[in-house]
Amino acid sequence: MKCEQGDLAKIIFSVRQENIGKIVLVEKYIGKYKQGDKFDFRGVACMCPVTDHYWWISGHGLSNMFGDTEKAYIADSWLEPLRPDNDKIKSTAKSTDDIEVAA
Repeated sequence: MKCEQGDLAKIIFSVRQENIGKIVLVEKYIGKYKQGDKFDFRGVACMCPVTDHYWWISGHGLSNMFGDTEKAYIADSWLEPLRPDNDKIKSTAKSTDDIEVAA
């Protein structure tokens, strides 16, 4: 899996084109399902478009077949986690004094 609970992630693929590029919070792991599987999560009837691990996400301006929503489910492979590139920091910094931390 690419994402972890609590990550901020960018939607890189979606059934609804208007969701692509949105930044979301990866809230809760739902489980691994096969393409076509159906499940109920928090009272929402869900169907899996691809075989993958699925996450419950939240964000502003998300869209589903019922209209605007702040919560949705999505396949792990359709998200790109937004994390600092630790390897790049290590390779370019000569000492810990060279690393700036944003507050």
